[in-house]
Amino acid sequence: MSNVHFETAASWREAGKMLTFEPVQPRQTAGFKLQALRIHVRDHKRRELPAGVRTLEAHYGGFVLSEARAASRTEARRRALDTSYGAEGRDVDVGGHAGKAYEIGPEPEPDDPDGRMPAVVTWSDGEMFYLVASGELLADLLLRIARSVYR
Repeated sequence: MSNVHFETAASWREAGKMLTFEPVQPRQTAGFKLQALRIHVRDHKRRELPAGVRTLEAHYGGFVLSEARAASRTEARRRALDTSYGAEGRDVDVGGHAGKAYEIGPEPEPDDPDGRMPAVVTWSDGEMFYLVASGELLADLLLRIARSVYR
């Protein structure tokens, strides 16, 4: 089922043309193949978003990598380090940049409508904010994936 808020890019190059930043690609993918590059292009009222505020989601089946340009370095850093993405985040280094890692949550009760909390790794690099998340992979593996975007 399509989502009118996103457009699919056929390649990393095409995705870059829809954004104001050069998307990063992980070299380590834990054996998962790229399934889709999705660009958030419309807001909740279906208004087209300017290229400068669009985000990229690279879906690999077992995990997703999200990339977004923040309004400032301070905002990117706040999103990466001060916003909570799970219980008990730990400080990590991703290619020389401060980040946080959150472990995958416990199995929820069968009647829990929210489901299991994913493992998440976040970091910022200048004005860029990055997030890698998975409902099945552990945070240490996501950290290896995150670090692989740097040469």
